[in-house]
Amino acid sequence: MTPCHFLVTLSARTAKPFRDMTVTTATRKAGRKADVLARTGESVSKAGAVPSHRSAQATLRSRALKTKKHLIDTSMALFLQRGYVATTIENIADAAEVSRASFYTYFSSKREIMMVAGHDCRIASLQLFEEFATLDPDDLLPGTRAWVAKYFKFLEQNGGYLLMWQQAALQDPELRQPGLRGSLKAAKVLAKSLRDLGIAKSEDDLLIRSIAIMSLLDRFWYHWWIVKAPFTRKQVLDSLSTMIVASIKS
Repeated sequence: MTPCHFLVTLSARTAKPFRDMTVTTATRKAGRKADVLARTGESVSKAGAVPSHRSAQATLRSRALKTKKHLIDTSMALFLQRGYVATTIENIADAAEVSRASFYTYFSSKREIMMVAGHDCRIASLQLFEEFATLDPDDLLPGTRAWVAKYFKFLEQNGGYLLMWQQAALQDPELRQPGLRGSLKAAKVLAKSLRDLGIAKSEDDLLIRSIAIMSLLDRFWYHWWIVKAPFTRKQVLDSLSTMIVASIKS
């Protein structure tokens, strides 16, 4: 995901006023952003395979696809209401008004549902971390502020799932390794974005900074959005973006 470079040769005879140089700079930045976004689609699509589950390779007709989605939606609602551990396959089948046999047609466990349900969430998060590389390294603070606002919008839609995953992973050891792999994959994507912005640090250093940024945003969002810590949106975005830029440049 390297930046796109435009080669501009200005001789003494063809050199233009500074105003035109600004246009050239803007064009170069726009080209760089377009290149990163194009590569985002490529790399995310490569990482975007739906997690393995019982019906992953099955050819499902429209009605079966609706039943499968209904099982996922019902399971997620029950996980929120009852907790992951307290929810049984029987609970899910009863709430979805299907038989246990029907449940096992699509999934072999509730763990598989957790994995599949988070697919779109994981893809969206990777896209956001790759988009960080499109920020202007010479004017990082306003771009970071806008990016944090966009990340919080993502959490408004997906934060419930992330909280459920954390709860489930505490009680289901077999979810911890997939969770760790997912976190490290996201951290590597963000670390590459930092490197593309010209942050010259070691790979481990960039990974540590990336995990710290992810943890800061996720945890703060919980305290601010869910628990309702008494801060305005402006205060939050201004402070967090300043902290992130400082941590990147230090």
